[in-house]
Amino acid sequence: MQNPFSNNSDSPIPRFEQMLKTNEIYYFDAEDFECIAQYYIDSGEINLAKKAIQLAIKQHPIHSDLLLLKSELLIFDGAFEDAQFLLDSIEEIDPHNQEIFVQRATIFSKNKNHQAAIDLLLESLEHSEELLEVWCLLGMEYMILEDYSKATEYFKLCIEQDPEDYQVLYNLLFCFEFLREYNQAIDVLNSILEKNPYNEIAWHEIGKLYLNLDRDADALSAFDFAIISEDRFTGAYIEKGKVLEKMGRTNEAIENYQISIQIDDPSAYAYLRIGKCHQSLGNDKLAIQYYKKSVQEDPSSEKSWIALIDFYIQKEDVKKALYYTKKALLINENSVGYNKRNALLLQTLGKYIEAEIAYQNTIELGNYELEIWIEWMNTLIFLNEWEKLITIGHQAKEFYPNAEELDFRIAASYQKLSRLNEADFFIQDLNKKKKKPSESFLEFFPDFKRIFNNY
Repeated sequence: MQNPFSNNSDSPIPRFEQMLKTNEIYYFDAEDFECIAQYYIDSGEINLAKKAIQLAIKQHPIHSDLLLLKSELLIFDGAFEDAQFLLDSIEEIDPHNQEIFVQRATIFSKNKNHQAAIDLLLESLEHSEELLEVWCLLGMEYMILEDYSKATEYFKLCIEQDPEDYQVLYNLLFCFEFLREYNQAIDVLNSILEKNPYNEIAWHEIGKLYLNLDRDADALSAFDFAIISEDRFTGAYIEKGKVLEKMGRTNEAIENYQISIQIDDPSAYAYLRIGKCHQSLGNDKLAIQYYKKSVQEDPSSEKSWIALIDFYIQKEDVKKALYYTKKALLINENSVGYNKRNALLLQTLGKYIEAEIAYQNTIELGNYELEIWIEWMNTLIFLNEWEKLITIGHQAKEFYPNAEELDFRIAASYQKLSRLNEADFFIQDLNKKKKKPSESFLEFFPDFKRIFNNY
């Protein structure tokens, strides 16, 4: 954020910077030093802010606001003890200064003592004329403690006083969403719209809340009002497109996604949604075109790559699906989605050694779906890796202890190794549970049905 004095003729900034160039010492009054230091803090030029404060305190050694800026910088550097000592000194000069309470609360918060921060901020309300900052900080502290009901109380007070503070508004809406208090959130947004009927942010957020309540028609109207309020509001066109897509009005959805691209820089998400729409309409060439645009726009977009890969999987074009899977893996080899598809496609093509490695990668990356364990075991069947199959089967049973598909494969593997006692244990247990081998299993072990029926 830029200091309002930095670009006007009354700004002390140019004079201060001239002083630094010449190594001379100029005199500034305390308010000018505040302006200079705050400007550099807001600009992120902390070293210059420190220089300004150092010189300021030499010229105005007992000015509480300058000392408070110094303590703020100490807190920023994590020098909490030094900041506390300085705040004690400032309190002797200006005992009821709200900023002392705020900075002490900040130190408590940074030390993860959030309840102490809250207690101090509540105390500061008794001495504060500027309540807005304290309410906001209280809301943040309660939100950190996941006391979302309390957080909403203070964020609502902030919004009542300053409806244009969108960061506070988003925090408030986050709390309401966590509490699933969608109607209360809508009430707050409506109160903002009563003061400013053309607040596009409020309309946009109301639309998203209506979607949570499955009120699609109301959501659509809200997004329309957001666009009326600001006809270059890209997010509203995107959200409107999503609702139209959900309602089956696919061509209208495409129009809104296209508008969002024309207004702003193209987004991978908009291209992806257009591709999905064209795929649902049967426009395969256009779908592919937009999926490719999406991954070109953002090569790290996993959803875009998966849409492209899955398109070819649905068309049973396994080689092209695998081609794009390999490209995606070059960008992110740790993607569970890419590794899973890589394994399934390699298995389909009969590349069992590569598929077996891909299934192992998928599991190691945290995908513990039963399907993945079973297909990994099926791949090991093709490789005649019976010992490993048994090991993998027992690992899978830790996640799915009652999955008979695992038990049948383990039993059959024990038989292949002539470990009949261990095979008997599983077969007898399956018989007790009256489980029958599936057709997919019998494709791998056609003789097992006869063996199983003899028990």
